[in-house]
This record gives sequence, structure tokens and C-alpha cells, in this order.
Amino acid sequence: MKSKKFYTIPFVWDRRLWVMTFACFALWIGLSGWFIYQIFTTENDPALLGSLIVLNVVFLPTIIACEGLAPQRLEVSEQEITVLCRFESVTILRSTILSIEPLSKKDMSWTINMGGCGGLFGYFGSFSNRHIGQFTMYATQKQNLYLIKQVGGKSVVISCSEPQYLIPEIKK
Repeated sequence: MKSKKFYTIPFVWDRRLWVMTFACFALWIGLSGWFIYQIFTTENDPALLGSLIVLNVVFLPTIIACEGLAPQRLEVSEQEITVLCRFESVTILRSTILSIEPLSKKDMSWTINMGGCGGLFGYFGSFSNRHIGQFTMYATQKQNLYLIKQVGGKSVVISCSEPQYLIPEIKK
């Protein structure tokens, strides 16, 4: 019986991602605390309670969605590359891969977020820049980025904290 060989590579956060995620949480907790303090120390002002409710109605679903869609692990197997996320994983079949190449900082300059997250739990979603064009990104750091070009013109950018496992597997 032949066993399937695959590698599981965790997505490692860079310092900028830690700071951005911490700042968002600190802002949410700080503003919530300030509204609660104001509610209990001032006369009954319904605007304060309404502001607290609106703040939490906006922040809580955003945080849950970003955490659920953020990349957690990368699985590289003989047939596919899978970006594992809590809500929905993304699978790239090896048969559809035309090439995989490392990206430099210059390649990623002037990248525009077209619909995704640019720093809360990761960098994921649709992006565009002059070098690559439109692409989907699943990353938790701005270094060790790899461009996967697929049949049909689709491009995916992933970060890989252990490229020594990714590149030899891709080139087989």
C-alpha cells in the first residue's frame, strides 16, 4: 500500500501583521471600554449606548470573518497544494500549475487591495499590481512570497515560511 506524502507548513505572522491585528483589537476594546465607562458615569445618554452597539455590530462580525478566512496552514501533497482556512480551504491542483516563482519586494510594490483583508489576521483576498496583474493572495508575511501561475491565466500568491519544503515538491 502506497502512502501519500505531504508536508504541512504553518503560516507564520510577520511583525507588521502582529501589530495591525493587535491595534485593531486594542481599538475595539478601548472604544468599547470608553463607551461603557461613559454610560455608567454620565447621565442617561442613549447615543452612547447606540454607539456601543453599532461599534460591536461592526467590529465583531469583521473580526470573526477575517479570522475564519485567514490562512492557517499550507499543505503540499503529490496532487495538490491546499491553503487551509477555518471557514473554507483553497485547493490548487498540481495539474493546473504552469509555474511557481519567488517574488521580490519590488514585484509586490504598488499592490492595490481589490477586495480582501490587508492586515487583520493576514493578507488575503483579491489584489492587483503592475507586475502580476490581478491575483488572489493568501499570506501572513510580506517576505517569502511565491507566485503560482495556473492554466487559464489565474494567479495566486502565497507566503511560505519553509520554502525548502515547497519548492522541491513543486518541481517534481
